Amino acid sequence: MKPPRNSKEVSKFLGMSQWYARIIKNYADLCESFHKLKRKFKKRNFWSIDAQKAFDAVNAAITKAPVLKLPDFKKPFELFTDARSKGVGAVLNQEQRAVVFASRTLSAAERNYTVTESEKFSSALGSE
Repeated sequence: MKPPRNSKEVSKFLGMSQWYARIIKNYADLCESFHKLKRKFKKRNFWSIDAQKAFDAVNAAITKAPVLKLPDFKKPFELFTDARSKGVGAVLNQEQRAVVFASRTLSAAERNYTVTESEKFSSALGSE
């Protein structure tokens, strides 16, 4: 897959990769660069080293076999959540193996919240 050359191609790449978000750890963090790029396409040198690293990481995650465990609903689950300055994430584990990942980027307003308030978002994300 070639790197996107314009805003429309970035949107297509994000749409395609979104299908795999639940099996890609830290998907929202990886795609943060692409959301920034969509705003910068009017500039000539929009593609950065960070964007290339993120593109390569998402491509690698999509092409590798997932290492997720199939859930066994008779056994207990563990939910781990994390809030960062730019996004929130959650991992549902069973027997110390990941069953599913979830993450999302925080809006500009949500980034102003306290750590405690951001942790509430990550807990809510894990319960979706």
